[in-house]
Amino acid sequence: MMTRNRHLLWGKKLLTISRKEQLNQLKQDRSLVTLFLDSGYSNRNISLVLGAKDGFDAHVGSSWHMLIPYRREGYVSNIPIASRDYGILLSRAIIDEQGIPSAELPVILFENFGDESEYYYVSLANMSDDEIIRTIEELADIVVHESKNGRRAPDDFREDVTSKIKAHTNKKRILRFVKKSTSTTLGVVGAAAGFFG
Repeated sequence: MMTRNRHLLWGKKLLTISRKEQLNQLKQDRSLVTLFLDSGYSNRNISLVLGAKDGFDAHVGSSWHMLIPYRREGYVSNIPIASRDYGILLSRAIIDEQGIPSAELPVILFENFGDESEYYYVSLANMSDDEIIRTIEELADIVVHESKNGRRAPDDFREDVTSKIKAHTNKKRILRFVKKSTSTTLGVVGAAAGFFG
């Protein structure tokens, strides 16, 4: 059974993912797990993505968990937070670790099931609010379609979703690969445990 750290936010208990074991439990489900990363220089993108949470959750259900760095510890998913609670320091550590240029931010970081690199990302840079939401909706359509019609094994599902998202975003010229890294310092707990495993 997965236990999570609990904090109080808006008078409710907030469940956070702050240990690698918790993330591994989440990855056992037939779902896509990604990270939303931004620099925090502007509140615009963070507020936009966090504000779309209800629509996103209704669209994807449990087929996609977009983890949001949380300023107190770890990540949140499926829980509303205010933009002031976005974990800018954790986000910056991951951005730096993966060598993502500031001009590409914000991004959605994915685990790659191909040979090109360990991770790839979809850049949402220089998009209007409507374009960012539309891009996330298009990716969600792919995830939901595969969830309903794709292969049943979790790893097969993620491999198929990865392939289709890469094809779709490559056409739009918003797909980027991070350099192949032997490091596992993407921190679920600080910078000690690997993010995707």
